[in-house]
Amino acid sequence: MLSFRGLAYGSAAILLGGTCVATLVAACGSASEGASGFGYGDGGAPDSSGGRPDGASEGGAVDGGMDVGTGVPTTALFVQASPSLPDVRLCWGTGTTVASIVPFPGDGVMPGSNYPGIPLGGVASMSDASTLTGAFLLYAIDAENLARIEQNQPTPYTCDELICAQGSSTLPCLRYNLDYWPVTTSPVALQSGANNVVALGGCLPSALDPAASATLCGASWTATAGNLEAQILPLASGGGAGSQLAVQAAQLSPGLAALLGDGGSAVVSFGTQGAADASTVATLQGEGVLATQALVSVGIGLSVYGELGFAVDVPGFDGGAGHLWMSLADSQQLVDPTQDPTQFFGQARPYLLAVLGDPNAPHAFASGGDAGYDGKGLHVLVVAAPAPQVNADGGDE
Repeated sequence: MLSFRGLAYGSAAILLGGTCVATLVAACGSASEGASGFGYGDGGAPDSSGGRPDGASEGGAVDGGMDVGTGVPTTALFVQASPSLPDVRLCWGTGTTVASIVPFPGDGVMPGSNYPGIPLGGVASMSDASTLTGAFLLYAIDAENLARIEQNQPTPYTCDELICAQGSSTLPCLRYNLDYWPVTTSPVALQSGANNVVALGGCLPSALDPAASATLCGASWTATAGNLEAQILPLASGGGAGSQLAVQAAQLSPGLAALLGDGGSAVVSFGTQGAADASTVATLQGEGVLATQALVSVGIGLSVYGELGFAVDVPGFDGGAGHLWMSLADSQQLVDPTQDPTQFFGQARPYLLAVLGDPNAPHAFASGGDAGYDGKGLHVLVVAAPAPQVNADGGDE
């Protein structure tokens, strides 16, 4: 039985739908083969229902994220930072052809849910994004509505079955700007052989989202056109060692940028809550800024994950909208609360430290718990770049 997210994270609600129609828009990039995420299943093998691999083109092989001849993985972390969109799953294609893939992520579940998706304010990882290194346009699909549609289906629907020609009423076609939304991608493509961040941001126009504004959605937002887009940012390649985390902060909050104003900056630091000697990790200015990589020392013992965390501070807004502190444990709750924190934070790979959400909305864990958090308030995500998949014999594929 489908249940909605909301107890521990998110604001999804059961939707009752009827016949679906869709409008064909410019399609989105080539299919990615083999995807995996924290808590989202292995993504590279067919599921028990017999469906094709999540993110894999029909007949395509899973290469484990290794570009041919390089031995270096091309990976992607997909962040859902748009307040106009719900929890989503993603499709893509090329030209006017939508890829014949299961929408990403295709298996596993979001935190606090029993169906797959990228939570509003959350993240999902793709261990092989090598075929998304050219120009592409994404389709963001309402994850909960798709889960409802797919109930009792013997195999999952593919993107080319869901995104249909204009005026089509053939099931299971989805409704344009109701069940799915086209998302323009940044002119910067994914870097081959690198760790990438694909951040959904901006908002729909006022007709589709009356709550949208330039403050919430960014300075480029307009009431008539919106500014929904996916920004692509490259992560550094190096990771930490031992008890150190190698983190790279990304400023993905238009609301925080509005607080900063022209020439202002937000300081991201690491330490205990309220510590005067917290170490500075990054200084962030405008929206879309990706800071240089920094190393932080976590220490040992389970208690450190509740005692240490990242703070975001805007001068002049101390203790109010411009201040946030979240422990490492809190940040993990928003990504994968089921994993051992020593494993979650013990990976020798680069970590994305994403600052996102509305500083004027309830912050994550602001009241000592996450029961009322809907993914929109200011928060930080801490997540490692995906690891490449390996063969059964332990070698790279």
